[in-house]
Amino acid sequence: MRCKSGNLGLDEELGHFDSVIQMKPIPSIWALDHLLGALSKMNQCSTVVSMYKQMLACVGLHPEVSTLSVVINCLCRMNHSVEALNLVEEMFRRGVKPGLVTYNSLINRLCRSAQWKEATRLFKRMLDEGIAPDVVTFNTVIHALCKERRTEEALSVLELMSQRGMRLNIVTYNSLIYGMCLTDQWAEATRLFDEMVGQGVLPDIITLTILLDALFQGGMPEEAHKVVEAKVKYGMELSKITCSMLIDSYCFRGKLDKAKKVIDLMVMKDNAPDIASCYKALVNAYMKAKRIGEALRLVEELIEQGQMPDMETLKALRGLRPKIF
Repeated sequence: MRCKSGNLGLDEELGHFDSVIQMKPIPSIWALDHLLGALSKMNQCSTVVSMYKQMLACVGLHPEVSTLSVVINCLCRMNHSVEALNLVEEMFRRGVKPGLVTYNSLINRLCRSAQWKEATRLFKRMLDEGIAPDVVTFNTVIHALCKERRTEEALSVLELMSQRGMRLNIVTYNSLIYGMCLTDQWAEATRLFDEMVGQGVLPDIITLTILLDALFQGGMPEEAHKVVEAKVKYGMELSKITCSMLIDSYCFRGKLDKAKKVIDLMVMKDNAPDIASCYKALVNAYMKAKRIGEALRLVEELIEQGQMPDMETLKALRGLRPKIF
């Protein structure tokens, strides 16, 4: 039996399936198993489940373990976790262990439907049964635990991952950094970031966005500045919101030299949008600190960038150096 890719071929095969399961004696299960596998690859999951139920109702037709695996994967993609778990139990009753792909599909679906306890239980059972998890399995479980703020358990899974000689990838680090930020563990989040870069795993926009937002909320502008520098190093775009937040935070804490470095980064990356407001914040901070010369030089620099200071900034500086205006 062969499953064709076109709609007509699919209809023909389904019609042939109906006739085959009514034959006496029933033919080999292999042909039906092959058809279900082909339908699954075509994303015909509801059809696979329907055909499987017809097979169960057919006396003398006993689905193979491979058939059960295909059906479980389809049930997971249809978000029918309970039915999928029941089929897993059926496999155990037959004395057969589900394979890695089946475990990964089910654990992933359980995590997506917020059934964290069931997912971690299945993960532990997987280990007990001697089925070796791969990077996909570990990343799925770590992400689920971090979303639930169960960071200690996530780090335990991470340790197990390391013991098995598996290399952490961008997905692993992003999940862990997210979990640490979610639980206000800023030092651990930045340590993971440093470790990530040190291991040669390049941070992506997700990593940096998660970490920047968290560090600003946690009142850690110096650490945020390090992340901004990493964005520049890896050629990522500096958003005006990120830079504005960082400059405001430095100005508020009186760290004006660091605020100026952020403006320099913006100019270097030609990030012109709203740069005038960033200059304004630093000019006002220089004025309050009685660093008048630096305030005037900053205004000159702004003009050189092709932008004029607003009226409020001009008013604050009027009379200090009239020849500029």
